[in-house]
Amino acid sequence: MVMKYQPSHCGNICMWSSFGRVYAGAMAVTAVSPESEELRILLNSWLIPNDTRQPTETLPQLMRDARGWTDSFPSVAVPVAGERTEFLRLRDDLRADVADRSCARLDGWLTDRPQAVGLAAEGSLVFRGRSGCVEELLRLAVRVVTQGRWRRLRMCPDCRWVFFDQSRNNSRTWCSMTAGETGRACGSIAKVQRMRGRRAGLPQTS
Repeated sequence: MVMKYQPSHCGNICMWSSFGRVYAGAMAVTAVSPESEELRILLNSWLIPNDTRQPTETLPQLMRDARGWTDSFPSVAVPVAGERTEFLRLRDDLRADVADRSCARLDGWLTDRPQAVGLAAEGSLVFRGRSGCVEELLRLAVRVVTQGRWRRLRMCPDCRWVFFDQSRNNSRTWCSMTAGETGRACGSIAKVQRMRGRRAGLPQTS
């Protein structure tokens, strides 16, 4: 089976095989899946904590805890020494794609590392071939795309936290309107800033 990825329609993957064409489009889904949550948590291994407001890289620390890694990321093996730089680069590229509402970088990785795909009896994807941590992260991202959930992953324009947008029309912008583990209330902060700007007669931005 050959998989053709279509970056111009992020969320669409076409698979062609001898037994016909299977199309997995951008389904109207709003519920979080185990795969989308696993990917979201992994993407947030780079973050800006609410207390320090300083960019923080937690991936090296996570890699040192094999049991904790397996609990958090069951689909992805712990990167070993020779894989860590490339794994980090893929993580950063996926974050950039989420920020851009794009699939371009993911598509580039799939071009460089094409994945052989089959279908299980119940219709789920089965990946074949080499299965290092980089391939496993790619496959996790592909599963999220084929579920129609890739476009539901959004990045807060302020704190850069990746969240899953469960709004009906997929229009949420900010991590949260209230401070907590899922964000620092960037929506409320932006709202207050806009209000103060209007009162001061300053030009308004989104």
